[in-house]
Amino acid sequence: MLSTPTDIRRQLVTWHLTDSALPTGGFAHSAGLETFVQDDRVADPDSFAKWLHGYLRQASFNDALAVKCAVQLYQREGSEEEKLATLRELDTLLHACQAPKQVRASMNSMGKRMARIASFIAPEDFLVTQYAQATAEHQMHGNPGIAAGLALAAAGISLEDAISAYLMQMANSITQNAIRAIPLGQDAGQKILVGAYPLILKATQMTLNHDISDLGCVAPQLEIAQMAHEDLRSRMFMS
Repeated sequence: MLSTPTDIRRQLVTWHLTDSALPTGGFAHSAGLETFVQDDRVADPDSFAKWLHGYLRQASFNDALAVKCAVQLYQREGSEEEKLATLRELDTLLHACQAPKQVRASMNSMGKRMARIASFIAPEDFLVTQYAQATAEHQMHGNPGIAAGLALAAAGISLEDAISAYLMQMANSITQNAIRAIPLGQDAGQKILVGAYPLILKATQMTLNHDISDLGCVAPQLEIAQMAHEDLRSRMFMS
């Protein structure tokens, strides 16, 4: 069966929004990994692979769940204004769930950039453009998971595909940062990503089983490491 232009465009949008280069600025943030590296708790491929497992599981309660909530919001019945009000509530809730100051700031910054990119992809879509405008004008905080979820939904990507693609992007981005921070070799990093496929599938199913009431559940050691990061004596990453 031949792919239609619409099907191909969906694939292009997915590859674009979940590339390791996005969200813009992600290369500058370690999500607490750098604290683990400096404490010698993550020092080689095996210890990083174990850390990545926890990171992806935790994402099912936060980043990936933001994608799910955004896609479901987009797909639900209701007026544009009702959806916009719910979008504002979701943005506020996600902002409040991010306790570490630097993580909160980095998510807002990357969220604004992702929302702007999403508006290039879907320039005529109401929710996508409203989110980009609201984050640019500081009327909403900004979250990359929300921005990506809205754009993926606007392109017709299924809920499960949107979540798994975003989790793969997260794994890819943080692994590239681990290659620099630990450091790891490029081959080691790629092997870890291949090994993470089952974790991504599991985290996707976990995310599908969660709802908005699960937002903000965290792995305590990861959140503490994120809080401690700003006081490290020397740092490669902003957060």
